Order: sequence, then structure tokens, then C-alpha cells
Amino acid sequence: MTPPTQNILFISIEDLNDWIEPLGGHPDTITPNMQRLADRAALFTNAYAAAPACSPSRTATLFGRNPWETGVYANQQHWHHHFSDQNHSIIGHFKSAGYKTIGAGKVFHGKQHTNTTSCWDEFLPLDQGPPTFVSKAIQNGRMQPNNDFGPSPENAEPFDQTATNFILNRMSAGSTGQFWALGLYRPHLPFIVPQRFFDAIPKQVANPPGMGLNEFDPENKTLWARLPSAAKRMVKTWLKTGVVLQETNEYHDFVRAYLASIHYADFLLGQVLDHMDKTKLWDNTHVVLWSDHGWQLGEKLMFRKFSLWERALRVPLMIAGPTITPAKIDTPTSLVDLAPTMLNLAGLNSDPNHSGNDMLSSKISNYACATWGINQDSNDIKTAITVRSKTHRLIMYWNNEMELYDHRTDPFEHTNLLFEPTAQDLETYEPILTELLDQMPQSFAEPAKIKQSSPQNGTV
Repeated sequence: MTPPTQNILFISIEDLNDWIEPLGGHPDTITPNMQRLADRAALFTNAYAAAPACSPSRTATLFGRNPWETGVYANQQHWHHHFSDQNHSIIGHFKSAGYKTIGAGKVFHGKQHTNTTSCWDEFLPLDQGPPTFVSKAIQNGRMQPNNDFGPSPENAEPFDQTATNFILNRMSAGSTGQFWALGLYRPHLPFIVPQRFFDAIPKQVANPPGMGLNEFDPENKTLWARLPSAAKRMVKTWLKTGVVLQETNEYHDFVRAYLASIHYADFLLGQVLDHMDKTKLWDNTHVVLWSDHGWQLGEKLMFRKFSLWERALRVPLMIAGPTITPAKIDTPTSLVDLAPTMLNLAGLNSDPNHSGNDMLSSKISNYACATWGINQDSNDIKTAITVRSKTHRLIMYWNNEMELYDHRTDPFEHTNLLFEPTAQDLETYEPILTELLDQMPQSFAEPAKIKQSSPQNGTV
């Protein structure tokens, strides 16, 4: 085997939605380093997760298989409930090709971490740090400590800095054949970062773009007027976050803490890019940056990520390096496409089990599918599926209710064109419905069986 001469830097950022400058962002976002990377990258402006949750999205991305093919639909299921080991992951493929694989932070999904897993030569496990009690919502016992938000006590540096330092110490000038993976946990809850990142954000932040209300009001259900019952059922579970924030008068503090956490992740990315410049690693290193799914902060009164709407599924995705011509690519793409893209980028053998397409080639599908539902880890499976084209999003729920949005005129998905549709509505939208329905999967794998023990090589 000929030793590889190039490197890969694989950066995943947890729970980062499209509030970054290269994607339009929130008006108060501070992401100069993401813009800096985007300026030299292939920036995929319509990239989408295959599921709006950590475990199914990361499994789909890292193994190049859709949730409806693996049965890994929810966070209760992990990659090892379908795959016997990590050798078929992106990292495993690069290790098999002779790369030295070094990781830190959250790359795969799981609470258990070991240093001797099958696909890593070196790995620094994720350290989530001690619980904090900063916000009134937590101090009053209204939410769990892992949902806290605000400046870190005593201005302590979060663990993401430790993971970043670990990777930077291994990115040496002149390196070849290295696969470095850095998994940043922020802006995942708890939104706890040092005070200086809050100081950079206005004390009174703007509402989320497209929230649809002058002020956040959990009692105002007008935004649900054109939603089917299935959509309301999914959203009501997470509205309780907004109710608590309203009662503690901390809604804007919560949004500000998310923006501060994004700013912190961008700051760490800046350290990485500075190091790339200093060591001249750009000459033989490709950089891939992605997030596993988006996040909602009150849009349609929805919080967190567990929906099939644009804010929960649209993610940052960019690829830069010596063979990449900077460009904005607006064709809809799925994170499932990332595995075959990276193998082709490095000139490695393709994996016939991959379901996606090379995003940098002409084989791109022009559609992105995702799935979510309720009770996906039990026998009471209610599955919904969405398809995003360049112009429209269609959502089909388990009871055949639908949502259709025209992104040319409704980018924040406020007007469901199929709410109580008339015969004339169905006739008008028949061509686009036929197009999008044809892209939906025809079968769904049974939910992966949750095993009681971790695989021999450990869970990462």
C-alpha cells in the first residue's frame, strides 16, 4: 500500500444551525472564522441532516447510510445497534487506507468512550464537564442542569478547548497521511461558555429570523393555524422549554447564550485555521466542516431540533483544500453524501454500501430526504419523512397528513400550502407533489434493536 501524502481535518460542530454568516445567519451572530473558511471552500448552502437528532444523524453521516436503511432512527439507538464495528465508517475507511486516525471530542454519538476503538489510533474522549446552575430556570428547578445556559462559573474554559488543543498538538508542519477529527460540543446544551463570548453579543438580541411573532409568546398559537395535527403533536412536547423561559423572563437570555456558544465554537475554529496557516498545512490538507443538525429557538413555538422543518435540518457544510475551487453550491445535499464525497476526494475506493452521492460531482441527486417521528424506539412507530428540493419542502406524516412549503416565497415555512387542501389545490400542486413523493423511501427498516452491552471495541 502506497502511504497517503495528504491529510484530512474533519470538524464536526454539535447542534449548529444555519445562524452563521456564510448562510445568512442571525443578525447578532459572530462567526468571522466560519466566513473565513467558507471563502476558500466549496460551501453547500442547502445541506441537510438525514434526521433531526444526534445519534441517527451522526450514524447516517459517518456510515453513509440513511436511517430508514439502518433502523437507527432516534437517540436511544446508536451506530453499534446496526453496524458491528466502526471499520465501515468514514474514519474506518481512512484508517484502512493507511491514514493515522486521531480524534477528540464528540465525533460518534454515545456516552461511553474508550481510547482503543477499532477506527482510532488516538482518541481523547469527550468530557462534558461538571453541571452548572447559572440560569434562573435551572436554579428554580424548572429544567434539568444539562439544559443550563449563561456564562461559565468563574469564567472557566469549557472542555472544547481541551479537545482543540489535543488536535492542534498533533497537527505538525510537514504531516502526511493524517486524519484529524475534532468534535466540538458547543453550541449543544448546556449553553455555558466564558463571559467574554457573552460580552461580544448584544445584551438584547434580535428574535430568531422568521419566528413570525413580534415577541416570543408561547400562548400565541396562530403560527400553528395551518399545521396538521401530527405536526402539532410533535411540537407540543418541546414547547414546555419556551413556557419555562417565558415564566422566568429568560427567553432572550437563552437565545443570547446560543449565540455566545456559536461565537465560542467559531473562536476555536479560528485557532485551527491560524494553525493551518502557520504550519502551511493547506498545501496538502483538506478541511471538512459540518454540523449534525440544526436547532430551533421558538420558530413556530418549537424548541430544540426534533422536527422536519428547515431550521432543524439545514446545517453548515463546507469543504476546503488544495483541490477545491471556492464556490457556493445551492443544490440540496444530504449529509449522507459526505462519506462517498470524502472517499472520492482522497482517491480511495468507493463503498458500494454507501447510499449517497459525491457532492463534488455531477452525480448529485438534487434532493435531500430526512425522517423523524415519535416513539421510534418502541413498537408504536409513527414515522414522518420530508423531501427538500431547491424550491420546495414536502413533509408526509404517518397519518398521511402533509405540509408543503414554497421556499421561493416562504423561506421560513409559515404557509402550509396543503392545509385542508381543496381539489383545486391538489390539482395545482400535483406536479410538485408527484416529483417529491417519488423521492421518498418506499420502505423503512425495523428500528435497530437496542443492545444491553457495548461492542467489544467500545462506543464512541
